[in-house]
Amino acid sequence: MKNGLVVTLIAMMLSSCTLLVGETPTDSSSPTGSTPRPTTVPSGPQSRQCVHFTGSGETLATGSTPGDALHLSGEIFTCADDVVVVDAADLNRVAAAAQLAAALGGPLLFPDPRLAAELGRLKPERVHLLSDLEIHPPLGAEVRQLSIGQAVEEARRALRVSQEVRLPSTPDATTVIETVGAIIDRDRVVLPQTVAGSTSTAQKPDLDSEAILRGLAQPSASETVWLIDAGDPVEILMAAALGRSVGVVAVAFDPADVLGHPEIGNALAGRPPQAIRFVGSSLSVSDWELQVLSHDVQLPGGGFRVFPANQKRRYVALYGHPKTTALGALGEQGPEATVQRLQPFLTAYQGDGSQTIPTFEMLASVASGPIDDGDYSFEWPVETYAEWIRFAHDNGVYVILDLQPGRDDFLNQAKQYEELLKLPFVGLALDPEWRLAPDQIHLRQIGRVDAAEVNRVVDWLADLVRDNGLPQKMIIVHQFREFMIQNRATLETRPELQMVIQMDGDGTEAQKDNTYAALTRGTEGAHWVWGWKNFFDEDEPGPPSPESTMGKIPTPVYVSYQ
Repeated sequence: MKNGLVVTLIAMMLSSCTLLVGETPTDSSSPTGSTPRPTTVPSGPQSRQCVHFTGSGETLATGSTPGDALHLSGEIFTCADDVVVVDAADLNRVAAAAQLAAALGGPLLFPDPRLAAELGRLKPERVHLLSDLEIHPPLGAEVRQLSIGQAVEEARRALRVSQEVRLPSTPDATTVIETVGAIIDRDRVVLPQTVAGSTSTAQKPDLDSEAILRGLAQPSASETVWLIDAGDPVEILMAAALGRSVGVVAVAFDPADVLGHPEIGNALAGRPPQAIRFVGSSLSVSDWELQVLSHDVQLPGGGFRVFPANQKRRYVALYGHPKTTALGALGEQGPEATVQRLQPFLTAYQGDGSQTIPTFEMLASVASGPIDDGDYSFEWPVETYAEWIRFAHDNGVYVILDLQPGRDDFLNQAKQYEELLKLPFVGLALDPEWRLAPDQIHLRQIGRVDAAEVNRVVDWLADLVRDNGLPQKMIIVHQFREFMIQNRATLETRPELQMVIQMDGDGTEAQKDNTYAALTRGTEGAHWVWGWKNFFDEDEPGPPSPESTMGKIPTPVYVSYQ
């Protein structure tokens, strides 16, 4: 964090700690013995400058919330006039304590064997205790036993606000979302509905981690964001309270699928990876994933994965070349008309509950005679696709560049289209039918490729995605004969890519079904998913209906029409 920002944050924290002179308020509904002793609090700024942030972007995971709180307290505070201590067992108490700690500009801590040592280091004037446990404060520190209602009232007075939001008495996602929002905005307090003066609610939380994640995924002006497991509400509230002192915002995420929630991108957009810190989770997250989140560039249909885990998705494509009608249906009209032609199919393929993505599958290199370089392939220049790429970008269309390399190598040809493949909505297809051996000629033999060659493309393309912070990219390998992909079981997977193997043979539906069954047999645990190709002219008596195509097992998630 820049020195100027640190000074500003210190000044903000000090000014926010100005309190009114007077006795601590009591609540008439408080049980006997819960009312804190009267005390006077200073009317001016704190006499000590206690915030001295020495934290970093390193993952913080001590193994417990009390341990994480102690660590953050040591990073942020050199001393503290006020410390709040709470028992983590009651989420309503934690919510009240977090508000109070943030309002007073002091640490939020939890019972722990090392608590006494940290209190000794901080040398507080007051320890605000929302716990039934006894603590050992440093000499001269006043211990103030508070109920939930009293803690919230103290926060209200410290913030000088009147607005109050009532929460459910049984903690739920709203408890976490509203408390964090109040901590960030400092214009209100939140309070459980039926516990204004109680010391404990003993209510078992009813928490929806997905709701917490969505509720906290809000844009902010904060330079730094701490990511906390959405399933750990106490850790979230602790991080929100401690982070508030240094202008850090707490955002929840799903450790099981870091890129599975596009909402997180909204909260992290524009921040470099070093400004994003994981707190309370030892999850190993790659720099690529952090870049994807901070870039917040999403795929057509939303999200950062080709096939989101929580949403059925199918890509529906027209196949061909923009410059000719001879190579498929895509070249029979312009890009806008192509999407219009796709529209009935996009609607029909939603029949099983899938989201459908319009797709242009465009030939980049085309099988040919030997021509000048003798590779039996013609590579169209990148500028050929400019109009279609612009339209796809502006209209939520995914693009696949298809390679028919002849005697050339798939990787050599793929590199010629690197400029386009750096775009987040452009994927790649490899067609082994047109991958010739040095002595072969198109249409005399059906080509083939060894998995080792495909894997070289996989590694190159995955590296391109990773190095440019792109969302996951699709790579398709066509197949209609088993021999077309040699050593298929050794095809590699990389998290930056989603592989699709597409059965692209023509014929009667029964013939195609037999081919599909042969190709997919024994692949239940494979890392790739399956595609299916329909032909307007070559299929007999015509292409299978969308309903029939969706009924294939395994279900095709990529369907193209030629």
